[in-house]
Amino acid sequence: MKKIKSLIFIFLVLISFNVKAANDECDKDEYARLKELAQKVEFDYEYKLVDNIAKFNIKALNLNSDLKVLILEDFFLDKYQEFKDNSTHTATIDGFGSGEKVVITIKGYVPNKCSGKTVLTKTVKLPYYNYNYSEEKCRGNEDFKYCKQLVNNDINETTFNREFDAYLKAKETTKEEIVPATNSWRLIIIIGSILLALAVLVIMAMLIVKRRKKNSL
Repeated sequence: MKKIKSLIFIFLVLISFNVKAANDECDKDEYARLKELAQKVEFDYEYKLVDNIAKFNIKALNLNSDLKVLILEDFFLDKYQEFKDNSTHTATIDGFGSGEKVVITIKGYVPNKCSGKTVLTKTVKLPYYNYNYSEEKCRGNEDFKYCKQLVNNDINETTFNREFDAYLKAKETTKEEIVPATNSWRLIIIIGSILLALAVLVIMAMLIVKRRKKNSL
């Protein structure tokens, strides 16, 4: 009898556990809906100089009130901003530095079992602010890759000067290649003009000779 009671007790515990687990599950259709909303979210960034140090913020666009944005800075410390439903449908999180790789997690923010469930993860790679772009060398050389305010690589003064020297050499080589080509066209025009003048002179001489022969007859 005790054995039967024990089996019944275990059976009831298993049933209650399965029911609880089922209740804790996020509905598949609801999860799919949230994921579709999350895939519409786009991310952009802006920056400003604070005490001559570039500070970036990341803006989430096309958000929905059923989602929240979570940016993981530390395994134990999450920094996030929950979207509040308003006319802009955006959320902004700031305080990031140049070149940071920011992992952004979008979670459900709904009154059901899908609340807090991760539905999408994206990585935003911020560019580096180029403190060399204001150098005197960049004036008139704005097409140089390191004369832009934002660049893909962190560069120091040594790298900047080395790459700038290489850029100038390439620029001078291009000019040298263009000048001979221009001179060759000038040479062709001059030679053509001379040949045309010679042709005119020959024709005039032939006409004069022909006229003299005619008059002599």
